[in-house]
Amino acid sequence: MAKYIFSEFDRSLRRRLAYIYFIGIFVLCIIANIAVVAFRTVYGTNEGTYAYNIIEYAAWSFIVPYLSCIIIEHIVFGSEYPDPHIKDGRTSGLGRSQIYLSKLITGIMLAFVYLVITFVVLVATTSLFQINDRELGAAALKSFCGKLCLALPLFLAGISFATMFLFCFKEKWKAYVGYFTLTLIIPRIILMLAKEPPGIGVFKFLRTYTISQCFMLIPYPSSPERSVALILGLGFIYAAIATVIGIIVYNRKDS
Repeated sequence: MAKYIFSEFDRSLRRRLAYIYFIGIFVLCIIANIAVVAFRTVYGTNEGTYAYNIIEYAAWSFIVPYLSCIIIEHIVFGSEYPDPHIKDGRTSGLGRSQIYLSKLITGIMLAFVYLVITFVVLVATTSLFQINDRELGAAALKSFCGKLCLALPLFLAGISFATMFLFCFKEKWKAYVGYFTLTLIIPRIILMLAKEPPGIGVFKFLRTYTISQCFMLIPYPSSPERSVALILGLGFIYAAIATVIGIIVYNRKDS
């Protein structure tokens, strides 16, 4: 199984979409810095235009890589679909559950690589664009890393959801529809109906347990609604549920 995982990981890194994803990371970091520089040029230096503010903005944007987890897992799958009846050299001796877990673990590994790349590129580009701004210190980076670590289980849930949908649907567009329905559309509806008005009670309750709400609270350590235990717990619980469902569905597939 380990051999299969590292084989899949190596193949994933070599795919064209993997390079495109990296370019996307680089471009977004550049755009973020250009936007701050442009704002500073027009309105002058003020709170919100310092280097450490860019790192703060990044914490507010954690939901973006979460929503892109389906792309990362798509990179792992490539153009192939894991045929339940496949018997080749790479999967020899592996059962369906092992193949499923291998794809999931490969996706987690690839996501971690992109996470490290994003952090390095963000800090490097911010330091370069804001070279005259000495405000990007250890305290800002420490605060950001703490928020990032809190978000890791939520990213794990994103990878788990993506893996589940890609194994459930042979057509990848259906997997994308299912993924964004679960991670974006349904939470948006819940948050909208929980907000005053209309402030419907059942949706106020459900809002607490949505990953979208967790991402909204991560940047604000002083918020009374922010529970570290709840955020961590929801990430791992959702990841476990998605994995169990995905394995059951894949094991029951006839073709």
